[in-house]
Amino acid sequence: MTRRPPHDHEIQFGLWNRKRAAHADARKTVVVAHASTAVGEATALLLSLEGFSAVHTRDVDCIETMLRYWKPEAIFVDTRLGRLSDFRFVRAAAGNPTFRSTLIFAMTSAVSDESAETMKEIGFDGLCRKPCPVWVLAEILKARVPR
Repeated sequence: MTRRPPHDHEIQFGLWNRKRAAHADARKTVVVAHASTAVGEATALLLSLEGFSAVHTRDVDCIETMLRYWKPEAIFVDTRLGRLSDFRFVRAAAGNPTFRSTLIFAMTSAVSDESAETMKEIGFDGLCRKPCPVWVLAEILKARVPR
């Protein structure tokens, strides 16, 4: 039997803002904004298998529209997409009371120099480095307590 080392939570994965779910009967909706169609669609599919209504997009304008009108429970953002607009949509969502229950995760590469502190300052609620353990993300979303 092999033992896999746990993820180093400070480096590979972090959740520093545990927001409460909007309400108990809310359908769990998730947006996966990723530059790679294969990675984004695979992540959305895995989350769908866990009972979430998940969709993938590569379009930054689409992300902003989804945040305004769909109001997802969580959004996972590939930082390559966010950098295109200096994370304008993340900063706006983080400062908007309408999104106080929306978890916003940064998805970065394993060798990225983007620190957890930088992600916190931008307005992200968590960080997941590639390869991202989607099952951990699903468990966090399932465990959210309604407000």
